[in-house]
Amino acid sequence: MIRTQQVIAILIIVFASTASWGFPWNQDMVDQPSAKPQETQAPPGPGSIPIKGGETLPAPTTLTGMTDAKDDAASLENPVAMSQQSVGQGKKLYDINCLICHGASGEGDGTVGVKFSVSPANLNDAYTQDQADGSIFFTLTRGRGAMPYYRDALNHEERWHVINYLRAEFGSE
Repeated sequence: MIRTQQVIAILIIVFASTASWGFPWNQDMVDQPSAKPQETQAPPGPGSIPIKGGETLPAPTTLTGMTDAKDDAASLENPVAMSQQSVGQGKKLYDINCLICHGASGEGDGTVGVKFSVSPANLNDAYTQDQADGSIFFTLTRGRGAMPYYRDALNHEERWHVINYLRAEFGSE
């Protein structure tokens, strides 16, 4: 008799636990908002106009499209005046976001950058320094090759501060 009651109790527990998977609380973790670093909201529909930052989403998806968009971005003017304050702010942001790949000297020898099969861009090279500020802004915003985008990590103004720092620190060679 006791054995029968134990078997029935076990069957009830097993049934109740398997039946509970069908209730809606099962989806609570799946349905919550995502909070991943450097993740944007869903891109707006085609023909949308950005309301801040002047950046369009989604980015071009082809290499030719990215190259053309970067060339078009060369016409962007840096709205942040070059000043000691801007360069100082840019250095802080560079140290947080860029140093690990590009290194303190900007040569692509950061602690993470040396682990890549293709080294990060040398910020002292003419290739980087000869680019217009708008082109560098495009690269910071959209990423390029192995470089990730930083539009979520750095706001519109902060990216221009980083560019001012790149010009002041690495543009003298």
